[in-house]
Amino acid sequence: MCWRATSIICRIVETPLHSDPLHRSWYSLPVVWLGIAIFAASLSGCIWLIIISARYDDMRIPTTHQVFGVPAQQPGPPPP
Repeated sequence: MCWRATSIICRIVETPLHSDPLHRSWYSLPVVWLGIAIFAASLSGCIWLIIISARYDDMRIPTTHQVFGVPAQQPGPPPP
């Protein structure tokens, strides 16, 4: 008598993996394809933003005081 617990001793013919719904291949899962599509869209969006932002120069801030604690102009020469 062969049971599944003694399958090391008795050879049991198993069903192929693709017929078992718990052991499907990764490419047959729609969640994986959705994840790949979202990753590709976010990556292409980042590349698009880098390309678009490289076309435009940063404008100078017309101010003479500190902006967020950072001086807007270089300090004068040190006293002698």
